[in-house]
Amino acid sequence: MTENVVVVYSGGMDSFTLLHRARAAGHRIHALSFDYGQRHVRELDCARQVCSDLGVPHQVLDVSALRQIMRGSSLTDDIEVPEGHYEDVTMKSTVVPNRNMILLSLAVGYAVSLEAQAVWYGAHGGDHAIYPDCRPEFVEKMDAVCRVANYEPVAVVAPYLYSSKGEILREGLAMGLDYSHTWTCYNGREQACGRCGSCVERLEAFAENGARDPLPYETT
Repeated sequence: MTENVVVVYSGGMDSFTLLHRARAAGHRIHALSFDYGQRHVRELDCARQVCSDLGVPHQVLDVSALRQIMRGSSLTDDIEVPEGHYEDVTMKSTVVPNRNMILLSLAVGYAVSLEAQAVWYGAHGGDHAIYPDCRPEFVEKMDAVCRVANYEPVAVVAPYLYSSKGEILREGLAMGLDYSHTWTCYNGREQACGRCGSCVERLEAFAENGARDPLPYETT
């Protein structure tokens, strides 16, 4: 069934695949990105360009003032981004306090104003170890509350909740997607670092699929 949906679109490879999945399903898409003061802000440039090329309505909401009350993350503060795999305990420094609850609440408000039936976001199985707001219990409860928080019920949908990054990439490659239009690295430098958890997981996904990552890396 065709729906009017808001897709939370970071500009990374997971949300890039998600956007195209919703589009392939025939949904009427409204992309919503957030500037929360992340150091890898260049992902927003990717999001803008992709939405422009596809003709998808796109809003970038500046919520960077939230940094004043949500401190302690290496993605927003002057804390070194850890290197290694997502399952390493050091990756906990990349958690932004309550990020997805806040951003999904804003996305649901946007959905209500658009008379959209759902908000889609790209939580996936690889996020479960480190990010509590990407785990099934969070998504289930967020979905339940967002269905009753307004006169109009809005579903919170995470199609990749039990998928690995490799499986998400496999779906995107089958759709013929070009991942040079995405940014994943937590460091916002000219090239991806190849060492942070986000880069490591991305490179593993491409290797798992026997494919070459089109992004340039400082080191691989």
